[in-house]
Amino acid sequence: MNDCHALEQKLARINARIEEAEARLGAHSVKPILMQQLFELEEERDAVLKQLHALKPSSPSGVS
Repeated sequence: MNDCHALEQKLARINARIEEAEARLGAHSVKPILMQQLFELEEERDAVLKQLHALKPSSPSGVS
């Protein structure tokens, strides 16, 4: 479970960075570099989520 804990911590850091990136986005005239950074963070988050799902046993259907 140590791997799961490390991935959950990494996920929390990535989510915090996503929130910071979203806060830097203006309502108008978004700079492409900021959008690229946001897309990269979201891809990294998705990869970590995939790793977490692979490590954790799946729960029965309908139970969370």
